[in-house]
Amino acid sequence: MKFVTVFVSIILSLLIIFTPKANAAPEVGLMVGSDSGINVKMNEYKFGVGFDDFSFTLDKTFNFKDHPHFYWGVGGKIADKKNDDIKLGARAVFGAHTKVERFTFFIEAQPTLYLIDDVKVELEAIGGVRYHF
Repeated sequence: MKFVTVFVSIILSLLIIFTPKANAAPEVGLMVGSDSGINVKMNEYKFGVGFDDFSFTLDKTFNFKDHPHFYWGVGGKIADKKNDDIKLGARAVFGAHTKVERFTFFIEAQPTLYLIDDVKVELEAIGGVRYHF
């Protein structure tokens, strides 16, 4: 449980430091796939909490200029496996989204390079919906 407390403190500190000053409304929703849980987006930053392996993700996304429904990004992931193994990974994000009224539907592919214990690359994917406040 010490892992969770330390990690939540680090994530909250990073969000406070790097949160842009623009007044965009947050988007909050659910995601399913490699990480099933809660997904929050504010401006170009995405934060996820997965409940399958209890994981946290933080990504910075960038829209393609000529294709507004597609985006890419970079970020990190930390997961606490059920056998008390902690996994830390750097990842890329490639996704598509569309807005329908106050909802955004999205899908993402996330190649992740895990760096602790066993160095390996895993292709993860999620899909979900977020509500605009």
